[in-house]
Parts: sequence; structure tokens; C-alpha cells
Amino acid sequence: MKRPVFTIHNHAEIAKVINYLNLNHAQAAVEGKPLVVTIKPKEQKRSNDQNALYWLWMTKWANHTGQTKDEASAHFKYVCLSKIYERDQVGEYPKTFATLRDLKKEKNKSYEQLRKFVSDKMSTTEASVKQFTEYLNDIHIWALANDGFYLEKPEDLMYVLEY
Repeated sequence: MKRPVFTIHNHAEIAKVINYLNLNHAQAAVEGKPLVVTIKPKEQKRSNDQNALYWLWMTKWANHTGQTKDEASAHFKYVCLSKIYERDQVGEYPKTFATLRDLKKEKNKSYEQLRKFVSDKMSTTEASVKQFTEYLNDIHIWALANDGFYLEKPEDLMYVLEY
């Protein structure tokens, strides 16, 4: 049986869920596989416009520093996103960051290589819209404060920096 997912925006969509249950519960019971219904609020990931602004800024930063845009992305994930993920306890990142801190304290030869690996592999797709908004604002502030480089905010994407 296919696993349907229903997003409920209004009362009419509740009827679709009830209709599905009415049509499928008997068959599921006969198969010995009763239906399980999970209800949770929808978690929204970053928007396409946030993504567009992010890669515009990574390209501008890369051009400014001589890096590739992927290297720029890894840099900002390390200096900005890691703090958000650790604070908000996103996935396994807090444990990974704690391990990296321990390696750094021990002056372990592998620290820098592992830090770069984690920065490269850290996924921005795990950020919620709110977290990604904070991340974009942190990038903007960091670039200006640490390098004096102003990342322009295109008029049509300004709203993505507000939550």
C-alpha cells in the first residue's frame, strides 16, 4: 500500500483524509496491517528565494576571496551555520562539533582535515526557514565585520532576510 501524505490547509482537506481512511481501513485490517495516522505540524525548510540569495552571495564571496563558491559555502557553514546547528541541537552535529573541539584542544594532527571535511559535508538543507534566515543574516554581518565586504541584497530578495 502506498504511503499517502496529506497536508491540511483547510476543512475540505480534512474530508480527503477521512475519505482515504474510510476507503482503506478495511483492506489494511484484512491484511493484518492496521493503518497508523501521524499528525504533526509541517516543518518548512528553506525557501527557493533563500537558496537563490545564498548562492548569489557565495559566488560574490568566492570572487572576492579567490575561492570557489563551494569553498565559500564550506567557510560560512563552519563560521556561522555550525553555531546555529549546535544551539538548536540539529541532528548529530552537536556531537560532531564536540569531538572536533576535543581534537583541537589535543592539537591532533587530523583536526584541520576533519574540520574541513565536516564543513564540506554539513548540509544547509537541514535548516528551517527561520534558521536559514538567521544564517543568511549572520553571513552578511560576518563578511562586513571581518573583511569589510558588503554582500549586496537584491531588492527582490530582501524579504528573505526577515522572519
